Amino acid sequence: MRLVDKNSIAVAFSKAVQTYDQQASLQREIADSLIQQVLQNVPMGKILDAGCGTGYVAQKLKKNDQYYITALDLSEMMLYKAESNHSAHNYVQGDIEALPFKDGSFDCVVSNLAMQWCHSLEMAMIEQLRVLKLGGQLYLSTLIQPSLWELKKAWQTVDNEQHVMDFISGEILENHLAQLELNPKVDHIVCHCYAKELLFNDIFSLLKSLQNIGATALPQRKKGLMGKDQLQKLADAYAIYQDESGLPLTYYVAELRVTKL
Repeated sequence: MRLVDKNSIAVAFSKAVQTYDQQASLQREIADSLIQQVLQNVPMGKILDAGCGTGYVAQKLKKNDQYYITALDLSEMMLYKAESNHSAHNYVQGDIEALPFKDGSFDCVVSNLAMQWCHSLEMAMIEQLRVLKLGGQLYLSTLIQPSLWELKKAWQTVDNEQHVMDFISGEILENHLAQLELNPKVDHIVCHCYAKELLFNDIFSLLKSLQNIGATALPQRKKGLMGKDQLQKLADAYAIYQDESGLPLTYYVAELRVTKL
């Protein structure tokens, strides 16, 4: 169980609604991988996009007229943006850890880079599997350790506050999956992890990229603007990671496919 401030998360993502699509290159890249898997393995049926954001996944899947798409998000503004994009057939505001659907409601659930914002990844998994029909499949991705490690190390030289979320490790993720006790049993799990490095011109654009995708909500974080001195200290500390290509920011992503049999 991790402490996350879901009200702050919803507010942060709501503020980012206008900039999210321009900044979320990593999210789209991982989403495209999940979308391709769904298209290859799910011929028809009801699909839930859990944590839909602005509706990128839902909109791509909706092009297949054999699918009926429900888009769900914690943020009202993100959901409104998804609806204005005509991304799905149905829109529901809700929490991945307490899905407002009956058991066995969907043939497929897709969740792209949303579960790192949950209190309990295990509970989120259980909920998404609960709403799947027998034989249904769950496709999900989530950030894991040591995502954003450069930023975390740099902040540690500036102050003792937590500025970067503590992501789950790949090992703990696999342990959670192994310990899932569901009836009927989860029979098939595939998990692979990989790293993706993004590059930025300076520390301001790097931090702005996180703000523009809503990834700024932490339970212990002090509110308020960053001072010039603090920003300069962070920039100086981060400079050790810079090369001719720019400032790197590395994400580690676990991508899973689970079948409920």
